[in-house]
Amino acid sequence: MGRVFRTQPVTLALALVATVFVIDLCLPLGVASAVPYTFAVLLALRAKPGWVGPTVAVLCGVLTVAKMGIVPERGNTEMWKVIANRCLALFAIGMTTLLGLLRRRAEAKVRQHESDFARMSRLAVAGELATVLAHELNQPLAAVCLQADMAALLATESTSTGLRAALGEVAEQSHRAAEIVRSIRQTVRRTDVERGPVDLNEVVRVVARLLEWRARRTGVSVELNLADPLPPTYGDRVQLEQVLFNLLQNAIEAVETVHGPRVVVMETAPVGAWLTVRVRDTGPGLTDPERVFEQFYTTKPEGMGLGLAISRSIVTAHGGVLTAAPRPEGGAEFTCILPIYREEKG
Repeated sequence: MGRVFRTQPVTLALALVATVFVIDLCLPLGVASAVPYTFAVLLALRAKPGWVGPTVAVLCGVLTVAKMGIVPERGNTEMWKVIANRCLALFAIGMTTLLGLLRRRAEAKVRQHESDFARMSRLAVAGELATVLAHELNQPLAAVCLQADMAALLATESTSTGLRAALGEVAEQSHRAAEIVRSIRQTVRRTDVERGPVDLNEVVRVVARLLEWRARRTGVSVELNLADPLPPTYGDRVQLEQVLFNLLQNAIEAVETVHGPRVVVMETAPVGAWLTVRVRDTGPGLTDPERVFEQFYTTKPEGMGLGLAISRSIVTAHGGVLTAAPRPEGGAEFTCILPIYREEKG
């Protein structure tokens, strides 16, 4: 019997409603009809579609009122008492529905918290693994950086231009990987990050170059509209690169799913005492812009829902703001606002 309650709550609820209504037509149940009706509502609230419970509750209320018109109450009961009894029945049905919905919402929140806690536990393990990897990769990356620099220096004039460019790229990216590992180790150790003036135009160019292969492979056009000259901001260059890398990567992934123009635009501009970096795309857009910054919220099956949340925390730590908005013509726009660096004169 318990299995039937779990697997077929809607069928049982509707059967109970029909039975109670037939009995109510034959007997003057009055306010007593609310008792089995509320039980039917509780059964319907067990169904997964959220609209089933309220729908059954409305049905119970309609039948409670309709009974007075179909078969009047028998006996010498005054009409006001009949109406009062039916109102009490409606009140009982309504309160049962409300309390059931509140309980269902509370249970959903508990399940969500349990899921978040489990994911946080996995992230804690991942953090420990990242610490070990950062420590173990430090020396190999230092050797790669050294060898890449030596190879670039040993390249002669007779070496092809393509090979020299490739060696320069290897050296540059190996240094960047070393910087990322250094940043991870500093974050884990909770030491102060190294901050200084940062050229956002250069950061945008580096990020665009890193993702050039991804854009070219998927037919995405990445356009750079950079204000020149652009005053620097102040902060940790590696962290700001991570923010813009995440924004551009998300934009490219968004436009990969559309059949129309696949265009991503990154632009920089000074606005008063602030610098703005905008990333616009022609993707499917955003249905709930604020939710994209929530932890663990993601629309990608393989996503963890942490990239934009971490990006906003980084921008906020730099005294800036990171926002998202849908574009009227379609697509999304992310805006990163950072303060202009003003060197103090002694």
